[in-house]
Amino acid sequence: MGWIGKHSNLITRDYGSWLFLGEILTEAKLTPDRPHPPHCGTCTRCLEACPTQAIPEPFVVDANRCIAYHTIENRQATLPAEIAPALQGWVAGCDICQDVCPWNQRFAQETDIADFQPYPWHLNTKLTDLATLTPEERDRRFPASALRRISLAMLQRNAKAALRGIDGLEQVEKVTPPKIQHHRHGPRLPPLGEYPSE
Repeated sequence: MGWIGKHSNLITRDYGSWLFLGEILTEAKLTPDRPHPPHCGTCTRCLEACPTQAIPEPFVVDANRCIAYHTIENRQATLPAEIAPALQGWVAGCDICQDVCPWNQRFAQETDIADFQPYPWHLNTKLTDLATLTPEERDRRFPASALRRISLAMLQRNAKAALRGIDGLEQVEKVTPPKIQHHRHGPRLPPLGEYPSE
């Protein structure tokens, strides 16, 4: 299928690392494919772009420093002091290491499967909306979503931490939606120049 990139995600030549993986259980005798050679070369964009240095070396992700881990799995009342200021607007997951990957920038394709698209009302949500979200509003906005894995208290915590980490808060609230990792087959690339290049 592909190779494991330095960010520890599967990369394919045709789609980059924006994949939805499935599996088939069978008793059929199948001939395995030969292992795919890696094609990251000398690229270290994913390591360099991570704002918390959660990828200290190729193929190693330190969950204790990973924004995705802390915004989705960390159940503590507050985020670690070294993580919160580095959120850059992320409140549910993080895709920075994939956003900067040349394989995604060149080959990723937007899916045409409607079920993989984010709900339209998620695209214009403000961080302040999430920071003050009520249980009723959460149920209305996230009726059947992987984002329900993140409790209301965690979502509020993440949004408040992201707001504290942003300069020019008033202006940002008006124009910047929170960054939510949408599990879909296709890139969600940032504006050119938002992340450091080589």
